[in-house]
Amino acid sequence: MASPPLLSLRRNVIAEPAVAGWYAWSYLLPPFTLAKYLKGHYRNIVESYLAQPEAHRTALEQARFQGGPFVHGREGSYERIRGWYESTAEQYAPLYELADAIDELEQKILPGLDGASMEPVYRELPEPLAGRVELFYNRDNRTPDYRFIEPLFYASPYFDPGLQQVRFSTIDRDAREFALTTPVLEYTPEQVLVTVPLASPLLDRVFAGGLGPQELDRLTADLGLTGERAETFKDFFEPTPEPAATAPQHAPDTVEYVGHACVFVRHRGTTFLVDPVVSYSGYSHESDGRFTLDDLPERIDHVLITHNHQDHMLLETLLRIRHRVGRVVVAKSTGSSLVDPGLTRILAALGFRDVVELDDLDTLETPGGTITALPFLGEHGDIRIRTKCGWLLDLDGTRILFAADSTNISPQLYAQVAATIGQVDTVFIGMESVGAPVSWLYGPLFPERLERRLDAGRRLKGSNFEQAAAIVDTLRARTVYVYAMGQEPWLGAVMCVEYDERHPAMIDSDKLVAYVRERGGTSKRLYLQESMAVRP
Repeated sequence: MASPPLLSLRRNVIAEPAVAGWYAWSYLLPPFTLAKYLKGHYRNIVESYLAQPEAHRTALEQARFQGGPFVHGREGSYERIRGWYESTAEQYAPLYELADAIDELEQKILPGLDGASMEPVYRELPEPLAGRVELFYNRDNRTPDYRFIEPLFYASPYFDPGLQQVRFSTIDRDAREFALTTPVLEYTPEQVLVTVPLASPLLDRVFAGGLGPQELDRLTADLGLTGERAETFKDFFEPTPEPAATAPQHAPDTVEYVGHACVFVRHRGTTFLVDPVVSYSGYSHESDGRFTLDDLPERIDHVLITHNHQDHMLLETLLRIRHRVGRVVVAKSTGSSLVDPGLTRILAALGFRDVVELDDLDTLETPGGTITALPFLGEHGDIRIRTKCGWLLDLDGTRILFAADSTNISPQLYAQVAATIGQVDTVFIGMESVGAPVSWLYGPLFPERLERRLDAGRRLKGSNFEQAAAIVDTLRARTVYVYAMGQEPWLGAVMCVEYDERHPAMIDSDKLVAYVRERGGTSKRLYLQESMAVRP
């Protein structure tokens, strides 16, 4: 008698992580940043929606308000959101207390300090912060500041894995609503919201697949699902497809553009994945040839993350591939601050155990080459973010730079870098040259609202033509790819960027492509997919 087929998730099943009811991105893992976003951002959104749902619906009918602080309502969602908001008030109360304590420290305690000893100040700290922060003066001996002792917050009651969930559902098209401003709930019987720590090995069992029917039954029970919800969850699985031919160790070296800022590299059998944001499959896009989750190898030796923004470090993709990942490489973090929490601890809270931090110009040896962290300026609205870098892959002498959204605001920087590292063969660079105001992402972490004029001038943007051309010239790159433009259709959950050919970002990138080609080089603005040999 034949054994029943092994089962795996259907290819078009999406798994959306959530923390405290909101679509999970990296700043919702540290308790102190989660607390501030809940108090200063998400609570305002949901209370505004409950007071004026029609205003949210009307706003979202206009393209210019997409990505703004508006809830995507649907039939029956109002009562469901109201019930969720009222029922979770007690559960979220400790996080609001933590946010209040941070506000008290920043708005009342620190402003009163004038350079005198801080020793008595520790006795004034509100309880959520007592023993979990260090106070200090900056070098002028007048300006007070502080840092979080991060491990103590992750070990505290304020870090509650019980607030973490994953919502499973299916999709049949790329277009998805912007996810960051609508509570992640079960809105239809076809959605299953599972309360499970995001670091749980149970999720690896879900995503790795290859489950026998009894194993799936046990997994469903271990996830706390019963009755109709259990049956709906099990319907997300299908017989495991026949495996594609596994790439042997002697498979050709390749560079595959995956979409946005995500690039897959294979060299001498070692695999790299930069800024993982990967499309699902199993629905009507197969003809466009894109690289999807199905195309990833069983083993990803190195995941490289350039910086801590949701379109470069997408938790939805990272959790989906965690069981395949060997090592994650990130920029060194030194801030332990609200705006720059430690990325290594965030990844640990997501279940990644092998994480390596590299400081500027630090190098990590790999088979057949090296990974080097290069300085990354700009794109963060002039706030003190240390956790960012460009990645230089040296693959037996072929040198590829993933510069992400690095902005050449200091023309001397890349001259200094080039004098140290030498020529680079290929540059990938983002040219979203307008960008959102700094408050769009970081506003809830500021102690007071930034003046509109200043906010408008401090942008989350990449290089314009002049800045990008200077990078290319200084590094003497022969091949240049413009990427990270947010145009791929599957990015709608975390980005709301639509350009026509008149947009400054498109004009700037067209000019760069033409500039490189006129000088005899190879250049292209990437979209959907592109395959390249390692050697240019």
